[in-house]
Amino acid sequence: QYASFNNSRSLHFFLATWPVVCIWLTSMGISTMAFNLNGFNFNQSVVDASGKTIPTWADVLNRADLGMEVMHERNAHNFPLDLAAKEVAPIA
Repeated sequence: QYASFNNSRSLHFFLATWPVVCIWLTSMGISTMAFNLNGFNFNQSVVDASGKTIPTWADVLNRADLGMEVMHERNAHNFPLDLAAKEVAPIA
């Protein structure tokens, strides 16, 4: 009784929309991987006239993305040196 619907209209609406939603989400996932859009990659930092890097929100997102990539590694003890450094290294 937990998986039952109140009326046949809601059941048929669910049966009609569920495959359509799944097909659309699958096509979006395939096209995302086809264009290699598997994460944020802001690899160009903002630099002033003297060559010093100006920190932006893109740098924060890039470092967070690097941290998430590290957590998906097989061995978590291999922490990359660019994240463990005290100074922020310019990416580009």
